[in-house]
Amino acid sequence: MTSNLKTTSKGPKSRKKLLLIIAAVAAVLVLLAGGVGLWAAGEIGGWGGAGKQVTVTVAEGSSTGQIAQALKDKGVISSPTVFKIYSRLQGHDGSYQFGDHQVKKNAPYADIVKVLQQTTQDADTVSVTIPEGYNLAQIARRLQKAGICDENAFIEAINTADFGLKFQQHVADDPLKILKMEGYAFPDTYQFKKDADPTEVARVFLTHFDSQITDEMYARMDELGMSLDETIALASMIQSESFSNDDMFMVSSVFHNRLNNPDILSQLQSDVTILFLQFYDDFGITYSEQQSEAYNTYSAVGIPVGAICNPGQAAIHAALYPAESEYFYFVTDGNNNYYYAKTYEEHEKNVAEASKTWKK
Repeated sequence: MTSNLKTTSKGPKSRKKLLLIIAAVAAVLVLLAGGVGLWAAGEIGGWGGAGKQVTVTVAEGSSTGQIAQALKDKGVISSPTVFKIYSRLQGHDGSYQFGDHQVKKNAPYADIVKVLQQTTQDADTVSVTIPEGYNLAQIARRLQKAGICDENAFIEAINTADFGLKFQQHVADDPLKILKMEGYAFPDTYQFKKDADPTEVARVFLTHFDSQITDEMYARMDELGMSLDETIALASMIQSESFSNDDMFMVSSVFHNRLNNPDILSQLQSDVTILFLQFYDDFGITYSEQQSEAYNTYSAVGIPVGAICNPGQAAIHAALYPAESEYFYFVTDGNNNYYYAKTYEEHEKNVAEASKTWKK
C-alpha cells in the first residue's frame, strides 16, 4: 500500500515534467517553422537585393528541376526545391526558354522567371507557333517547314517516347487510336534549334502539356467519371466545334447532356470527327476500318477513342466545366452564330434558318 502511494505521488510530477518538455519542444518547432518560413520568404523575395549578373544556360528540353539545379550551381538561388515548388504553384512549368540567360544572383524569383521566359534567339534558333486545334500531322508539317525536324520522325518520336511525365501514365495505349499522343502536343509558341532531335522536340511539347494539367483538374475528371484520354478527346471536339472561347462552354454542355442521358441520345454526332478522318486520308496516315468506327461519333457511342486535334487550355477547361443547359443539339450559320435546341424538331427548324446563310 505504501509503495502505491509513492508511485501515485510521483505520477503527477512526472506528467507535469513531460508536458513541460512537450511544450518546450513544440515552441522550438514553431520557432524553427517560422524561421524556415522567413528563410523561404527571403529566398523567393530575393534577400533584399539582386547581386552580380551571371550566365545560366538552359538546355533544350530541360525540366524545371534541371533548370533549378543550374540556377543553384551558378549561385542565383539557394534551394532548387523551393524554386521547383514556386514554379509549379505559379504555373510557370513548361514556359522557360532554352539558351543562355543573364540572371542576377539573389534576385527575386519573379525576376528570375521573367528572364528565363524570354527567348534567346540566334541564327540557329527558330520560333514556331502552333495554333489551338492543330492535329499532330499539321504540327509535324509546320515543324518540317520551319527546318526544325522531319515530320515523320517527329510523329514517330512523340507517339513512342516515354519521358516519365505524370500525365503519360494516364494515356491509354489503345490499338484503336490512330495516333496515341494526339491531343497532348500543347499549342503555344516554341523556340527550337534548326535540325533538332525529334525526340527532344517531342519532349518539349509533352512537358509543356504536363505542366498545364493541375491536381485540381485531375480531381475534376474523377468527379465527372472521365479519364484523361476522354477529357482531352472531348476538349478536342469542343475546340474544333467552337469559333471562340466563349462558345466552348455551351458546346460542351450539349455534349455533356448527351453523355449524361444516353437513353435520349447515345451518340455525340459531331461532324468534326468525320473531317478528322478525311484529313488523315489526305496526309497519308493509314488506319483500319475498326479505327475509323472508333472515331466516327455517328456510329460510335460516347466519346471517341482518342482526340482529333490538340486543344488549348480554354477547351480543356470547358470540357471539365460545361455551362448548364437543357440543350441536346446545336448548329451554326454562315456568320458563326449558334442555334441551340432541346428537341430534334426544334433543331430541324434551326438548321433551316441557319442554312440561309451558308455559302453555296
